[in-house]
Amino acid sequence: MKNRIELLAPAGDFEKLRTAVLYGADAVYLSGIEFGMRAFAGNFSDDELRQAREFCSENKVKMYVTVNIIAHNGDLKGAEKHLVLLNEIKADAAIISDLGLADLCLNKFPGLPVHISTQFSAMNYRTVNFLHALGAERIILPRELSINEIREIKEKSKAELEMFVHGAMCMAYSGRCMLSFHTKGRNPNRGECNQTCRFSYDLGSADIPDGFYVEEEAKKGTYFFNSKDLCLIEHIPEIIESGIASVKIEGRMKTRGYLSTAVKTYREAIDLYYKDKKSYKTDPGWMTELKKISNRGYTTFRFNDPSVPADQNFRSGKAESTHDVAGIVKEIIKRKYMVVEVKSAFCRGDEIEIVIPGKRILNVRLDEIKNAVGEPVERTNPNQIVIIKHHRSVVPGTIIRIKK
Repeated sequence: MKNRIELLAPAGDFEKLRTAVLYGADAVYLSGIEFGMRAFAGNFSDDELRQAREFCSENKVKMYVTVNIIAHNGDLKGAEKHLVLLNEIKADAAIISDLGLADLCLNKFPGLPVHISTQFSAMNYRTVNFLHALGAERIILPRELSINEIREIKEKSKAELEMFVHGAMCMAYSGRCMLSFHTKGRNPNRGECNQTCRFSYDLGSADIPDGFYVEEEAKKGTYFFNSKDLCLIEHIPEIIESGIASVKIEGRMKTRGYLSTAVKTYREAIDLYYKDKKSYKTDPGWMTELKKISNRGYTTFRFNDPSVPADQNFRSGKAESTHDVAGIVKEIIKRKYMVVEVKSAFCRGDEIEIVIPGKRILNVRLDEIKNAVGEPVERTNPNQIVIIKHHRSVVPGTIIRIKK
């Protein structure tokens, strides 16, 4: 079917790129060593960007590269050199937030499409039309928009629109924050954010409404700036029908376990919608799956209504999950055994979940585990290579989970 909505996944390094593609992403976004907004992700060297472009082409997946820092004068020469490379390898787009860098790309590299980053905060159709008239192909909308606002922008604009549907949110407008710079000297707008907003704070104000946070939190401190994570899995039909071109999962710093579950779940929801729109129903199992991966509690934020205090997680700044990644399948031997790289310890007799790309999740009890030389093992250790029984449809790269 033509014009299907695109599922866009993060790729913090090459292994995460492979995971995103394996589990069903239509496109990925990633970064070079500089100029992206995740300085502490693995990221891609120039040679790795070339290899990533080749890998994506082979798998018919689009590759967008973030060049979305807020640039200073001293960044311009290096950024131009970086854009030369992206143009050379034929990246599918450069994601840019800075108008100067956008102007540089549009004028010097007309063959390299520009996607305007969410950090530009394009909140209305006039801004979207202005950016599109400059030459931007796609506008990545801020998380602060409701579905009705998105519909109106689409009705009054010819630009492609992209929106976030899942993942961590910033306490500041579209990520424009300087909190960690002022507290730790790390500039968020140059990819160095250390999420100071997730820390515990003691706050006091005579103007805070009653009930905004409970007395218990006032006594011991509160995670006042700590936003819950966005999750729009229950709103896939409205999003597709709004005319959005691409739905985006946040998480270049997240694990392969997070990535596999998030991509697989949204892939299933999108595919089910296109398979049978009339009888489409949200599967409660999707939310169950998404609660297994790292999250700070979920919210739909401003999708339907204005933001409310319930969008914040005042009790803890720590992300939680119900499951750990037990291992990753590295190889299949004669369709009888799986070679597994252990990530979290598990034991003989444990029940594991095998998250097979494009298939149902298998619940399996481990009756036997062997080490790399074929000796029986009662308990595994992280980074160990072990051998367990193969199960149908499992392929290399498959994620194995275990309940905490």
